[in-house]
Amino acid sequence: MTLISQPGSDYQVASISLDAGYARDLILMLIDVHAVLDHLYLDGTQPQITSPAQDYLRESASPYTLPALIDALGEATDRLSGAEREALASVPAGRPRPATTAPPERRGSFGQF
Repeated sequence: MTLISQPGSDYQVASISLDAGYARDLILMLIDVHAVLDHLYLDGTQPQITSPAQDYLRESASPYTLPALIDALGEATDRLSGAEREALASVPAGRPRPATTAPPERRGSFGQF
């Protein structure tokens, strides 16, 4: 992993190389977490479920509220999915694409995100 700091900026750029199967598993896990949090929060019928999460974020001095965390997870998975699609598009024709370690029921669904 490479971490690049920009002088005079609070932002840093990270570069990391991951096995394609591991990257896909990570993306699928983040998508699942996003879906669960989004469902629980947007459902709104049981605030006792989401209030502990909101309390934890506030007490841990997280920069995120629960809605902001849900949005950030969505943005992160979108960026990771885009990076994976871009990387796979650069695989020369005729060369086998990397296998995934995702469970069989999730294989083949990557392009649907």
